[in-house]
Amino acid sequence: MIENRDNTENYDEHCSVNMTDNKYLLETEGCIEERSQILIEFNDLSYSACNRNYRCSEKHKQKQILYSVSGHLRPGRLTALIGPSGAGKSTLLNIISGLKQSNLKGSVTVNGAERNVDIFRRLACYIPQDFVLLPLLTAKETLYIAACLKLGFPHTTETRKYIVNEIANRLGLSSCLHTPVGKLSGGEKKRLSFGVELITNPTVMLLDEPTSGLDSAASKQVIDLLHAMAQTGRTVVCAIHQPSSQLMSKFDDVIVMNQGTIVYCGPQIDIYDTFKRANFVCPQFYNISEYVLEVVSGQRGGDLDQLHKISEQNYKNAQVQNQYLKNKKAAIMSGRLTEYPEEDEDGIPMPGRYSVSKWRQQKVLLCRAIICISRDNTMTKLRLAAHVIVAFLLGLVFHNFGDDASKAQSNISCLFFFLLFLFFANAMPAVQMFPTEAAVFLREHLNNWYSLQSYYISKVLSDFPLQILCPTLFLLISYCMTGQPFDVNTMMKVWLVCTLLTILSQSFGIAAGAAFNTQAGTFLIPAMNIPMFLFAGFFIKLNEVPEYLQPICTVSYFRYAFEGVLEAIYNDDRPPLQCPTREPCFIISSQQILKYLNMQSSQFYVIVLALCAWILCLHVCIYTVLRLKLYVATK
Repeated sequence: MIENRDNTENYDEHCSVNMTDNKYLLETEGCIEERSQILIEFNDLSYSACNRNYRCSEKHKQKQILYSVSGHLRPGRLTALIGPSGAGKSTLLNIISGLKQSNLKGSVTVNGAERNVDIFRRLACYIPQDFVLLPLLTAKETLYIAACLKLGFPHTTETRKYIVNEIANRLGLSSCLHTPVGKLSGGEKKRLSFGVELITNPTVMLLDEPTSGLDSAASKQVIDLLHAMAQTGRTVVCAIHQPSSQLMSKFDDVIVMNQGTIVYCGPQIDIYDTFKRANFVCPQFYNISEYVLEVVSGQRGGDLDQLHKISEQNYKNAQVQNQYLKNKKAAIMSGRLTEYPEEDEDGIPMPGRYSVSKWRQQKVLLCRAIICISRDNTMTKLRLAAHVIVAFLLGLVFHNFGDDASKAQSNISCLFFFLLFLFFANAMPAVQMFPTEAAVFLREHLNNWYSLQSYYISKVLSDFPLQILCPTLFLLISYCMTGQPFDVNTMMKVWLVCTLLTILSQSFGIAAGAAFNTQAGTFLIPAMNIPMFLFAGFFIKLNEVPEYLQPICTVSYFRYAFEGVLEAIYNDDRPPLQCPTREPCFIISSQQILKYLNMQSSQFYVIVLALCAWILCLHVCIYTVLRLKLYVATK
């Protein structure tokens, strides 16, 4: 994938590493220029969320989360956002990052100008608490693929590799670059999540609980890294739950929240004096973060109203001091994005929202999907092995039943089991694996890495070879061993039906995994398909189904698949079946078998069209679910 190599770049004493052959290279270790530093101010922000038990239109049923909060996030400083659980820390970060825009009152300004959300999100990165990464990629591949999706023109393959190596060296990931993400330690995963977002050298970094799940040593390493990043001129903010005294000393500014309000917003060194003026005196050698949480939760004596007034006055004074940044670069949000030509390195016009063209997005995503599929023991290796093993098992159990008239009923059961196995062997792994991939998709799409269309096209194309290979291997073994007719036309029809059912089943599993969690999807797939099995014509003949239940037979894709296989196997051109037993065989012709099962109602092309229609409907459902998740994620 990516080779480490020596570089001949010049190092400045304090700032960035600059490649002599590419003036646009984003600095991986350097200072953010003063003109590009970003001061974020939010004024009178109020936010309400819809109660899940009621409609959003019912305003009295909405839950108020933020109550007219105001504050600032200054460049070149590491800001801690602390407060008890449920104080509104994550919600405030989501609003500042632009992920939540509805049910919102108040304003967010950047260097004194009204924030343009689309442009701001290209200059900022948001790292949530649960930063999901694809476990089958190595750390190096994760970084390089992020670079390919986030760095368009004028960056070349060499500059992307260089940036990846520099970020890995800086974050201490050089020793684990070839380790799969699923085998990294908690601290390494955290640093890798930083590296993924540092690809574009963001001016603003917003992090939600970056130390959660880490030990004290790893937490210190993470905060030290964030402090170093802030010193380069970035605006770095992280919500953190009860930091130690050692970690607290690394923060330059602190915002204290409680029940949707801001109790304090200012320098970390001023917390003691501010709280003391409101009669909250922190004991000597006491962790100030713990004391602050005790104060806002009412466990300490003092005047909270006075503390609010003092904090508000301090914030007004700070607004006057911040005026210099507003005057210097108020037009940054409109100017910085026009420095690059509007086409990628392939000469393809580049859309404004994404850094690379949709064609390049699809190529990178397809490559990533193929790598994951080739390494996936469940969806690929185990799945292929299961198809081969079960095919041999069926071949042994139903050996040469296909042309034996005395075993016609058993052969029909064998054919139905073909379909039953192909459905569950492809639907269940999909519902188990897709939720993780869906979480990665949501994060990357919301961060403007690629479009939903590019992701979906690459997903469909990458799965297609395996959807062909699995039923082909299965039928090559089971079809021959069970003694089905060796006629090219018959074999192709059976293969086509089984392949369509395999594609349909995996699409069903992906739809269930995308719409629900793993547990719900695992339950719903068998539950929702029992009617399809029941009305397929195997357990009960189609003409014996009550009239009011006939519509279920009409929509059952198992009915069409079962009917298609039977019509292909027992076609009109097939000679009479053999009867090796001494006793007479009552059913020896294909027409008699189909008539007995009431399977002479649909033409084969109708069966194929019905299965294709089901596949199309499921893909529409998957696309709609993903689009809906994107919509909900911004609410």
